Amino acid sequence: MKPDRRGAALAMVVIATLVLSILAAAVYTLFDANMKSYTWDRDRIQARYTAEAGANLAVDMIMGGASVPYDTLPVQFLPEPPATGWEDLPGDDLGEVTVWVDPSNNNPEVWAGDAYGLRALGRVESQQGTFDYGMETVVVPENFARFATFLNVPPTNGYYGDGYRFDGPFFANGGVCLFSSDASTTNDIWFYRFSLASPGYWYSTGFGGTAPPYRTSPVYGNLSIQPPERMSMGAPYFELNVDPIAYGPGEVDWGDARNAAISGGLYFGPGTLDDRTRMILRNDTLLVKESNAAAVQRFYLGDLVNPVVWIDNGAAQRVYLKSMPPYVTGTAPWCQDGLSMPLTIGVNGSLFVSGTLQYQNRDLQDAGNFTMLGIIIVYGNFTIAVDPESVGGTDWTDPVWRIVTNADIEYDMVVMDLNGAFNAENWNVPPGPVDFMVMGGYIVNTEGYTTTPSSGYDTVIYYDPRLLSMHPPFFPQTGRWDVVYWAEKPDLDLDSVDEHWF
Repeated sequence: MKPDRRGAALAMVVIATLVLSILAAAVYTLFDANMKSYTWDRDRIQARYTAEAGANLAVDMIMGGASVPYDTLPVQFLPEPPATGWEDLPGDDLGEVTVWVDPSNNNPEVWAGDAYGLRALGRVESQQGTFDYGMETVVVPENFARFATFLNVPPTNGYYGDGYRFDGPFFANGGVCLFSSDASTTNDIWFYRFSLASPGYWYSTGFGGTAPPYRTSPVYGNLSIQPPERMSMGAPYFELNVDPIAYGPGEVDWGDARNAAISGGLYFGPGTLDDRTRMILRNDTLLVKESNAAAVQRFYLGDLVNPVVWIDNGAAQRVYLKSMPPYVTGTAPWCQDGLSMPLTIGVNGSLFVSGTLQYQNRDLQDAGNFTMLGIIIVYGNFTIAVDPESVGGTDWTDPVWRIVTNADIEYDMVVMDLNGAFNAENWNVPPGPVDFMVMGGYIVNTEGYTTTPSSGYDTVIYYDPRLLSMHPPFFPQTGRWDVVYWAEKPDLDLDSVDEHWF
């Protein structure tokens, strides 16, 4: 009897069909899982790009001049208030975003720089569900105080030469003359950062400036701008043809400081103080004496809502300023106290340096040191006063109030002179020259004469590194912004995007 081969073949077909079905199902399941994984990854990546695009859009709007909501708590920036919800990004399938501004008021060092945290939450919806992803950035408006030296109109008959050192950013709205007298690079001029709104600098081997051609390399002739390893990197350390920064009484918003003094600071209105009034900063008190015979007025500054002093004197008038001088025989020990609080002083006219002005805490690495002085001069000059006795004259009777500028001077501050010049009243004295040391920086319209080869004052800048992230209260800004921080926040969601972290 022959076996039934038809039954065996049928069984084989059924088994093969079953195996193929299982394999097809497995392939489909694997393919479907891969597709879902790809789609999940794609949508999550798109949500990240959406959040990044939203953050960039907000930063670009702020840098372009958009008004930043001001509050102590986070405020929605996109969609623009009073709208709520989500902002659709232009294009297909780019998703939507919400952006919140978080003003910094938890970290005094950052808060002093008017920094803002921007948190962007991107959202993409697809068949796989809803995908959120977050980004965070911090933007800080650039403050004029960050410059070790800023020149709006660089003088054409002056120069910076061997021995000069600028430990902070240097910026000029034009070309400057750099000088080197010998082939050695040991004492060549040193810059932390050198930026010119000019095709280049011009070079001199003798005293005084020379006409362009402009030099565009940090190495030329006897000059090798120091440090060479940094300057050779180019931007941002060696920059030419950068955009100029608008400057002057009509360009810079100095009115905020004046308004702060009127509303919550110490304000001296027009005619309140005599011309040539002298002032001394002692700790947290301002001492004022209008003449040799006048009584001393004392103004406690420690309880000011806005630590700003503004003097609305005439453009041609002057005030003298220093801190309490070192111990003088017959005076009290507190005469050694320097400034002990953050403060800005503004004047319409000229401010004359009448002696050394120091901070009480001079440790610039101390994280708890917030003492910082800003000086704003709207129409006058920032001038080193001549010591009357050094030219055969007489000074005030009380030694504490005398002008003492016949030796080295240290001035701890950052000064802004919007319309005048930084100069010396008489650069033919004292013999030397002696040093006028600035611990901070100076931002001026232009520079006048301070020295000769044998007299006057050599300016020495010791940059205050805190100025990179802090500034004196209500000190003017340049109108430009810096992005100082960028980070992904994959776990950011609607419940946390508006929290006050910063």
